[in-house]
Amino acid sequence: MNIHYKNYPTDYIDSLKNKGKRLKARCFWEYFDDAENHAVNSIGFYAKSWGGEKPMSKGTVHKWVKEFVDEIEKHYAARSFMHQKHYTSVKKQSERQVNAKRTKQEPQSPTVPKEMELGETVSERQVNKALTLNSNNNASAIFEGFYFLYRQFNKYAGNKADAKVSFMEVDDVDINRLSVASMFYLKDDSVEKKVGAKKFIDNRVYLNYMEMYLKVFVNGVWIVGSYDTKKEIFTSTDGMSYALEASILADKFAKQEIEILKRIA
Repeated sequence: MNIHYKNYPTDYIDSLKNKGKRLKARCFWEYFDDAENHAVNSIGFYAKSWGGEKPMSKGTVHKWVKEFVDEIEKHYAARSFMHQKHYTSVKKQSERQVNAKRTKQEPQSPTVPKEMELGETVSERQVNKALTLNSNNNASAIFEGFYFLYRQFNKYAGNKADAKVSFMEVDDVDINRLSVASMFYLKDDSVEKKVGAKKFIDNRVYLNYMEMYLKVFVNGVWIVGSYDTKKEIFTSTDGMSYALEASILADKFAKQEIEILKRIA
Protein backbone atom coordinates (compact mmCIF):
# COMPACT_ATOMS: atom_id res chain seq x y z
CA MET A 1 0.00 0.00 0.00
CA ASN A 2 1.52 3.34 -1.06
CA ILE A 3 1.19 5.71 1.90
CA HIS A 4 4.48 7.63 1.93
CA TYR A 5 4.80 11.03 0.27
CA LYS A 6 7.47 13.76 0.02
CA ASN A 7 7.47 17.52 -0.40
CA TYR A 8 9.48 18.59 -3.48
CA PRO A 9 10.72 22.04 -4.63
CA THR A 10 8.47 21.92 -7.69
CA ASP A 11 8.97 25.58 -8.64
CA TYR A 12 12.56 24.83 -9.75
CA ILE A 13 11.44 21.76 -11.68
CA ASP A 14 8.65 23.71 -13.40
CA SER A 15 11.15 26.44 -14.29
CA LEU A 16 13.44 23.89 -15.96
CA LYS A 17 10.53 22.37 -17.89
CA ASN A 18 9.36 25.78 -19.07
CA LYS A 19 12.85 26.37 -20.47
CA GLY A 20 12.77 23.05 -22.31
CA LYS A 21 15.29 21.44 -19.94
CA ARG A 22 13.23 18.33 -19.15
CA LEU A 23 16.30 16.06 -18.88
CA LYS A 24 17.78 18.32 -16.22
CA ALA A 25 14.41 18.38 -14.42
CA ARG A 26 14.34 14.56 -14.34
CA CYS A 27 17.92 14.49 -13.08
CA PHE A 28 16.97 16.87 -10.27
CA TRP A 29 14.06 14.61 -9.30
CA GLU A 30 16.48 11.68 -9.02
CA TYR A 31 19.10 13.63 -7.06
CA PHE A 32 16.54 15.10 -4.64
CA ASP A 33 14.98 11.67 -4.05
CA ASP A 34 18.41 10.16 -3.37
CA ALA A 35 19.19 12.98 -0.93
CA GLU A 36 15.87 12.45 0.86
CA ASN A 37 16.57 8.72 1.18
CA HIS A 38 20.23 9.25 2.17
CA ALA A 39 21.36 7.34 -0.92
CA VAL A 40 24.91 8.58 -1.52
CA ASN A 41 26.13 8.14 -5.09
CA SER A 42 29.23 9.29 -6.93
CA ILE A 43 29.59 11.81 -9.75
CA GLY A 44 30.48 8.89 -11.99
CA PHE A 45 27.26 7.09 -11.03
CA TYR A 46 25.14 10.09 -12.03
CA ALA A 47 27.14 10.55 -15.24
CA LYS A 48 26.04 7.06 -16.32
CA SER A 49 22.50 7.36 -14.96
CA TRP A 50 21.78 10.72 -16.56
CA GLY A 51 23.60 10.14 -19.82
CA GLY A 52 21.87 6.94 -20.91
CA GLU A 53 23.87 5.01 -23.49
CA LYS A 54 26.49 7.76 -23.65
CA PRO A 55 27.65 8.87 -20.15
CA MET A 56 27.32 12.56 -19.41
CA SER A 57 30.56 14.46 -18.82
CA LYS A 58 31.59 14.54 -15.17
CA GLY A 59 32.16 18.30 -15.42
CA THR A 60 28.50 18.83 -16.37
CA VAL A 61 27.32 16.47 -13.64
CA HIS A 62 29.42 18.25 -11.03
CA LYS A 63 28.02 21.61 -12.14
CA TRP A 64 24.43 20.34 -12.04
CA VAL A 65 24.84 18.70 -8.64
CA LYS A 66 26.18 21.95 -7.18
CA GLU A 67 23.17 23.81 -8.61
CA PHE A 68 20.80 21.14 -7.30
CA VAL A 69 22.29 21.44 -3.80
CA ASP A 70 21.82 25.23 -3.86
CA GLU A 71 18.16 24.85 -4.91
CA ILE A 72 17.49 22.23 -2.23
CA GLU A 73 19.00 24.49 0.43
CA LYS A 74 16.79 27.38 -0.72
CA HIS A 75 13.78 25.06 -0.51
CA TYR A 76 14.55 24.10 3.08
CA ALA A 77 15.42 27.69 3.99
CA ALA A 78 12.00 28.87 2.85
CA ARG A 79 10.28 26.08 4.78
CA SER A 80 12.36 26.88 7.87
CA PHE A 81 11.31 30.52 7.63
CA MET A 82 7.67 29.50 7.23
CA HIS A 83 7.77 27.23 10.28
CA GLN A 84 9.55 29.85 12.40
CA LYS A 85 6.99 32.48 11.43
CA HIS A 86 4.15 30.08 12.17
CA TYR A 87 5.62 29.30 15.59
CA THR A 88 5.93 33.02 16.35
CA SER A 89 2.28 33.55 15.35
CA VAL A 90 1.15 30.66 17.54
CA LYS A 91 3.22 31.98 20.45
CA LYS A 92 1.71 35.47 20.07
CA GLN A 93 -1.80 34.01 19.92
CA SER A 94 -1.16 32.03 23.12
CA GLU A 95 0.20 35.14 24.85
CA ARG A 96 -2.88 37.14 23.79
CA GLN A 97 -5.16 34.46 25.20
CA VAL A 98 -3.25 34.39 28.48
CA ASN A 99 -3.29 38.17 28.73
CA ALA A 100 -7.01 38.28 27.92
CA LYS A 101 -7.70 35.76 30.66
CA ARG A 102 -5.57 37.71 33.12
CA THR A 103 -7.41 40.91 32.23
CA LYS A 104 -10.72 39.31 33.17
CA GLN A 105 -9.43 37.92 36.45
CA GLU A 106 -7.24 40.74 37.75
CA PRO A 107 -8.26 44.35 38.46
CA GLN A 108 -6.40 46.81 36.27
CA SER A 109 -5.00 50.22 37.09
CA PRO A 110 -6.42 53.22 35.22
CA THR A 111 -4.83 53.63 31.81
CA VAL A 112 -2.45 56.56 31.53
CA PRO A 113 -2.19 58.22 28.10
CA LYS A 114 1.20 57.65 26.48
CA GLU A 115 1.74 61.38 26.14
CA MET A 116 1.76 61.68 29.93
CA GLU A 117 4.22 58.91 30.71
CA LEU A 118 7.73 59.95 31.74
CA GLY A 119 7.58 63.05 29.56
CA GLU A 120 8.66 61.07 26.49
CA THR A 121 8.98 62.78 23.17
CA VAL A 122 7.27 61.29 20.11
CA SER A 123 10.62 59.93 18.83
CA GLU A 124 11.45 58.38 22.20
CA ARG A 125 8.06 56.70 22.36
CA GLN A 126 8.55 55.21 18.90
CA VAL A 127 11.98 53.84 19.82
CA ASN A 128 10.76 52.45 23.14
CA LYS A 129 7.77 50.85 21.44
CA ALA A 130 10.06 49.12 18.96
CA LEU A 131 12.43 47.96 21.70
CA THR A 132 9.55 46.57 23.75
CA LEU A 133 8.11 44.84 20.71
CA ASN A 134 11.40 43.23 19.79
CA SER A 135 12.20 42.16 23.35
CA ASN A 136 8.87 40.34 23.58
CA ASN A 137 9.88 38.04 20.75
CA ASN A 138 12.59 35.41 20.67
CA ALA A 139 15.02 37.74 18.88
CA SER A 140 17.85 35.22 18.63
CA ALA A 141 15.61 32.60 17.04
CA ILE A 142 14.20 35.17 14.62
CA PHE A 143 17.73 36.22 13.67
CA GLU A 144 18.69 32.61 12.95
CA GLY A 145 15.78 32.32 10.54
CA PHE A 146 16.59 35.71 9.00
CA TYR A 147 20.28 34.93 8.44
CA PHE A 148 19.71 31.38 7.26
CA LEU A 149 17.32 32.58 4.56
CA TYR A 150 19.54 35.55 3.71
CA ARG A 151 22.54 33.29 3.21
CA GLN A 152 20.67 30.91 0.94
CA PHE A 153 19.66 33.68 -1.45
CA ASN A 154 22.87 35.72 -1.17
CA LYS A 155 26.17 33.86 -0.99
CA TYR A 156 27.82 37.13 0.09
CA ALA A 157 25.71 37.42 3.25
CA GLY A 158 28.75 38.45 5.29
CA ASN A 159 29.87 37.64 8.81
CA LYS A 160 27.04 36.16 10.85
CA ALA A 161 28.21 37.49 14.23
CA ASP A 162 28.49 41.06 12.92
CA ALA A 163 25.06 40.81 11.31
CA LYS A 164 23.56 39.60 14.58
CA VAL A 165 24.95 42.59 16.49
CA SER A 166 23.27 44.94 14.02
CA PHE A 167 20.07 42.88 14.02
CA MET A 168 19.76 42.97 17.81
CA GLU A 169 20.22 46.75 17.82
CA VAL A 170 17.34 47.47 15.42
CA ASP A 171 15.05 49.93 17.17
CA ASP A 172 12.87 51.45 14.47
CA VAL A 173 10.85 48.44 13.31
CA ASP A 174 9.64 45.08 14.54
CA ILE A 175 12.32 42.53 13.64
CA ASN A 176 9.66 40.15 12.30
CA ARG A 177 8.74 42.87 9.83
CA LEU A 178 12.42 43.38 8.98
CA SER A 179 12.73 39.68 8.18
CA VAL A 180 9.80 39.85 5.77
CA ALA A 181 11.33 42.95 4.14
CA SER A 182 14.58 41.03 3.59
CA MET A 183 12.64 38.40 1.67
CA PHE A 184 11.31 41.08 -0.70
CA TYR A 185 14.81 42.51 -1.09
CA LEU A 186 16.44 39.17 -1.82
CA LYS A 187 13.78 38.37 -4.43
CA ASP A 188 13.95 41.81 -6.08
CA ASP A 189 15.42 41.12 -9.52
CA SER A 190 15.91 44.83 -10.19
CA VAL A 191 18.78 44.84 -7.66
CA GLU A 192 21.66 43.13 -9.44
CA LYS A 193 24.18 43.11 -6.58
CA LYS A 194 22.69 42.47 -3.17
CA VAL A 195 24.50 43.77 -0.07
CA GLY A 196 25.40 41.62 2.91
CA ALA A 197 23.07 41.12 5.87
CA LYS A 198 24.87 43.64 8.12
CA LYS A 199 24.84 46.39 5.49
CA PHE A 200 21.20 45.61 4.71
CA ILE A 201 20.44 46.42 8.36
CA ASP A 202 22.93 49.22 9.02
CA ASN A 203 21.91 51.14 5.89
CA ARG A 204 18.24 50.51 6.67
CA VAL A 205 17.66 49.08 3.23
CA TYR A 206 14.67 47.27 4.72
CA LEU A 207 12.75 50.56 4.93
CA ASN A 208 12.42 50.48 1.14
CA TYR A 209 10.57 47.17 1.40
CA MET A 210 8.06 47.88 4.17
CA GLU A 211 5.23 48.43 1.71
CA MET A 212 5.58 46.83 -1.68
CA TYR A 213 3.73 46.83 -4.97
CA LEU A 214 3.09 43.25 -6.02
CA LYS A 215 1.40 41.04 -8.54
CA VAL A 216 0.07 37.99 -6.68
CA PHE A 217 -1.50 34.81 -8.05
CA VAL A 218 -4.76 34.41 -6.13
CA ASN A 219 -7.48 31.84 -6.86
CA GLY A 220 -6.27 31.22 -10.39
CA VAL A 221 -5.75 34.85 -11.46
CA TRP A 222 -2.98 37.45 -11.15
CA ILE A 223 -3.95 40.44 -8.98
CA VAL A 224 -2.03 43.72 -8.70
CA GLY A 225 -1.92 45.70 -5.46
CA SER A 226 0.15 46.75 -2.45
CA TYR A 227 1.38 44.76 0.53
CA ASP A 228 1.78 46.12 4.05
CA THR A 229 4.40 44.11 5.99
CA LYS A 230 3.11 45.43 9.31
CA LYS A 231 -0.50 44.37 8.83
CA GLU A 232 0.41 41.44 6.57
CA ILE A 233 -2.40 42.51 4.26
CA PHE A 234 -2.38 42.57 0.45
CA THR A 235 -4.77 45.16 -0.98
CA SER A 236 -5.65 44.96 -4.66
CA THR A 237 -6.17 48.01 -6.87
CA ASP A 238 -9.93 47.45 -6.72
CA GLY A 239 -9.90 47.67 -2.93
CA MET A 240 -10.14 43.98 -2.03
CA SER A 241 -8.01 42.89 0.94
CA TYR A 242 -6.34 39.52 1.44
CA ALA A 243 -4.55 38.15 4.50
CA LEU A 244 -1.01 37.30 3.40
CA GLU A 245 1.12 36.13 6.33
CA ALA A 246 4.87 35.74 5.95
CA SER A 247 4.59 31.94 5.86
CA ILE A 248 2.18 32.12 2.90
CA LEU A 249 4.37 34.80 1.33
CA ALA A 250 7.41 32.52 1.43
CA ASP A 251 5.41 29.67 -0.05
CA LYS A 252 4.14 31.86 -2.92
CA PHE A 253 7.66 33.09 -3.62
CA ALA A 254 8.79 29.46 -3.82
CA LYS A 255 5.97 28.70 -6.28
CA GLN A 256 6.75 31.84 -8.32
CA GLU A 257 3.29 33.20 -7.57
CA ILE A 258 4.55 36.67 -6.62
CA GLU A 259 6.17 39.35 -8.74
CA ILE A 260 7.62 42.57 -7.32
CA LEU A 261 6.53 45.74 -9.14
CA LYS A 262 8.18 49.14 -8.96
CA ARG A 263 4.84 50.89 -9.21
CA ILE A 264 1.22 50.16 -10.04
CA ALA A 265 0.41 51.22 -13.58
